[in-house]
Amino acid sequence: ELTEDCRLTGEGGGVFAFFAPVYDSAEPEGTWHRLSLEGSFEGCKYEILAAAFDAAPDDDLPRMTADELEERIQSGVCIRRAGADDLLLHELTGRYLWVLIKVYASRADSRFSIDGFRVEFPWSSFSQYLPEIYQESGRNAFFERYMAVLQSLYEDLERQVERIPEYLDYESAPPEQLPMFAAWTGGWAAGRGYSGEQLRFLLGKLQEIQSGRGTGAVMQQMLLLATGRKAVIVEYFKWHDWMRRGASQLENYERLFGRNEDTFTVVLDTAEMEKPPAKHQIRALLEEYTPLGMHCNLVLLRWSSHMDQHCYLDKNSRLSVPAAADTAGFVLGGNYVLG
Repeated sequence: ELTEDCRLTGEGGGVFAFFAPVYDSAEPEGTWHRLSLEGSFEGCKYEILAAAFDAAPDDDLPRMTADELEERIQSGVCIRRAGADDLLLHELTGRYLWVLIKVYASRADSRFSIDGFRVEFPWSSFSQYLPEIYQESGRNAFFERYMAVLQSLYEDLERQVERIPEYLDYESAPPEQLPMFAAWTGGWAAGRGYSGEQLRFLLGKLQEIQSGRGTGAVMQQMLLLATGRKAVIVEYFKWHDWMRRGASQLENYERLFGRNEDTFTVVLDTAEMEKPPAKHQIRALLEEYTPLGMHCNLVLLRWSSHMDQHCYLDKNSRLSVPAAADTAGFVLGGNYVLG
């Protein structure tokens, strides 16, 4: 199947054939330099067939089978390599390039992913920069192939150097590069299991988050990022000052939210979450953003109902085990009240 990021993937036993769209170089009798394949193959073997033609592809090309395509490719000058991800195309001449990739999987747990391939044209050689005595005739001469090894190493390195600005930009860098950026900025993401998009967001907001560490706003922002839910933070001064007027409820509030000024409570609604986060993971996150000397209470809200021995709801309910009662009671209005 073709994934959202345009990768061809497959698993299981069998033979898979991929015929790439015919590439038009717009140059009659054009020359070709190199083909590089990117992908991973576990328990699979693969081969690449490439050929070039000056004649335009036939209209019936999309209806041809893999065997017919292979026969057509081999009708002219063809390059065929097994298990190679880097091919020289110096032998090929033609305007249109045909590429057929075949994957052979023999096990049920075999899997592969073809990320793509790159074709370079026209033919070029570093030997043209050398004295004429070193320039042999023919693009497929031994010295040309020998120089192509050094040329490929140089060109690959040059391509990586050109992409350095892209790799250093957190907005465009590949997801696998983002943990390295997080390590460069203090290792704050180590062991947190952040996704690529979460790391990208945190790197963009890093200055704001680090400068606001210890504030309720940043703590709420981090909890929202990690859980997808907005938490409620109840601080001591928010309830204690006005609760002193109604002292009857003061003791209940102290048991709920703490008796000291250095205690605050984080209330997070985890009801109806497919995979509620573990409490110890949230505590570890809160500890990083809790000011020195402060204590944090964590309350996770979940839906549940206790209704004696009978359940009247179709979900989110539990059966309670009633405590044993004795007959030491009293009579009130003709009714016995058990203790």
